[in-house]
Amino acid sequence: MMNSKQSRLSRGCQISGAALLIFGSSSALAQDIELSYGADIVSNYIAKGFTQTDDDPALQAWAEAAYGIAYVGFFASNVSFGGVKDIEYDLSFGVRPTLGAIDLDIGYAQYLYRDDKTDYGEFYVKGTYDISDQAYVGFKYYREVFFDYDTLYVEAGTSDLIWGLSLSGGIGSDFGTRGLSEDAVYADIGLTKEISDHSAFDLRAHYSSIEDNRLIATLSFYN
Repeated sequence: MMNSKQSRLSRGCQISGAALLIFGSSSALAQDIELSYGADIVSNYIAKGFTQTDDDPALQAWAEAAYGIAYVGFFASNVSFGGVKDIEYDLSFGVRPTLGAIDLDIGYAQYLYRDDKTDYGEFYVKGTYDISDQAYVGFKYYREVFFDYDTLYVEAGTSDLIWGLSLSGGIGSDFGTRGLSEDAVYADIGLTKEISDHSAFDLRAHYSSIEDNRLIATLSFYN
């Protein structure tokens, strides 16, 4: 029969072994989590064809943690509506599975504002298909769950142009689901230049059927 000292030693070894197993599993999990983060300086914050800053510049920060195909994300930016300045915080989560040759992104985003109480959220489905190593086509579908409207955006892009430039653009619409005087149609086309492994500059023309057309510059930094 095991004496009390042996019993205590046995229990101690079991507890130590369990602790090592938990610590080892946690360490392996932490190593498998991919963290991305960055910041943008943009001359005008545009979302679905509408300015979010009264045509003023914005400083934006974002971060994302991914594990396998699952991810959670965070985004923050200064905003201004009708001269009233505020801060926007976005929280998102989703999965990025592959369906044949199409890379999908399926998730939900919640848009929060520091002062304004018009918080809202939307489900989204995004897809990208690589035509070649340098060209792609894609789509982005958004379903707003509180204000009850839909937006579809289709896009295309190509890289490895002269001087290392990339060209991309797309067109989108709410198909009248916002209930505005006309369908909100928006489009963009622009050039992107990687400055380094951790920075890029984008110059983009934006068209909107509701608001003014704009030329917008973005300087991005990322890990």
